[in-house]
Amino acid sequence: MVACVLEAGWTVAATAERFQVDPKTVRKWRDRYLVDGDAGLVDRSSRPHRSPNATPRRLRRRVCRLRRQRRWGADHIAFEVGLAASTVQRILNAAGLGRLDRGDRATDRQPPRRYECDRPGELIHVDVKKLAAIPDGGGWRIRGRGYPGEHTVARRVGYRYLHSAVDDRTRLVYSEIHTDEKAVTAAGFWTRACAWFHAHGIDPERVLTDNGPCYRSGLWHRACAATGTRVSKTRPYRPQTNGKVERFHRILLEEWAYLRPWRSETERTDAYAGFLHFYNHHRAHGSLQWATPISRIQDNLPEEHS
Repeated sequence: MVACVLEAGWTVAATAERFQVDPKTVRKWRDRYLVDGDAGLVDRSSRPHRSPNATPRRLRRRVCRLRRQRRWGADHIAFEVGLAASTVQRILNAAGLGRLDRGDRATDRQPPRRYECDRPGELIHVDVKKLAAIPDGGGWRIRGRGYPGEHTVARRVGYRYLHSAVDDRTRLVYSEIHTDEKAVTAAGFWTRACAWFHAHGIDPERVLTDNGPCYRSGLWHRACAATGTRVSKTRPYRPQTNGKVERFHRILLEEWAYLRPWRSETERTDAYAGFLHFYNHHRAHGSLQWATPISRIQDNLPEEHS
């Protein structure tokens, strides 16, 4: 653009038409080049030199303090400090506090504690995920919200309960779908899970669960004792302690349960075994440096299992 004006002798109007810009734009770049040479053609910040109407620093700090201490939303903070809610939200976003799930009270004063066991089987995370079943013909994702008999159908099909066990070291998972989360079901699941892990060369030493009724039962403790597994419980109201199985259940929702609009519970259940195989054998995990659980087993097992 500058060369057309200064070297080829084009008029500003002709150059503006050639590049489909306003003539003021052509003059701006021409004048910058005349003053600073090639350096004048580098983009400059659009931030103003002065911002007389900017929110005072004292007020911005108060907004952030109320967010951290009170966990209030932007509307509430705006009322307290006398600012527009949109202004408060911009202040929070700039400070990294735009979402309420960032910096919760339980972890705000200390960094997250991440850990990984030294060997497979040292710790197995176990939990249950409750999931609404799908009626024959599909649910609201296929028929739409408010279809005739929606609530009656939902009550009739009930729920499914996914019992899952995740090895802390390798992320290898064993999971089953059941119609309840009773103690007898959880105990039977653990017996089969242990046998499955043994078949893969992993000897479960300790199992970690929450404080759900099925895991407080005598049946659960006897089943664990029969497999030589020590029982541990998470701290109340601290699901982060069992975060690896919680993360697996989130993956289930995103990559299996709600992956597509299933037309029946049988159809979705039939796809579960394939998903588990994919998860264990083919799905790369960022926490494993993009390895798969099954490949990591070979790197961690004793020589007699290799």
